[in-house]
Amino acid sequence: MMVAFYAVIAVVFVVLGIGGIMYLDHRFSLAVGDRSFAMKGRRIETDDPFVRRQYRKFHAIRVAYCVALLALLFAVVSHVG
Repeated sequence: MMVAFYAVIAVVFVVLGIGGIMYLDHRFSLAVGDRSFAMKGRRIETDDPFVRRQYRKFHAIRVAYCVALLALLFAVVSHVG
């Protein structure tokens, strides 16, 4: 039974992790609109200061989301069983 709980937890957190990051990337794309930028790995290449500010903002939100998911994972796993 414990294996089933951990399997459900794993699936939920993978979906939340990938889906949340994809959603935040989509929101970033909507925020900058059709301004020009290029992604080179984790870096952004643009001359537009608005795009740079939005990128920094959404990158900070992504990091906070990942840390929150990790903390939530530890809390959930510690209470199973």
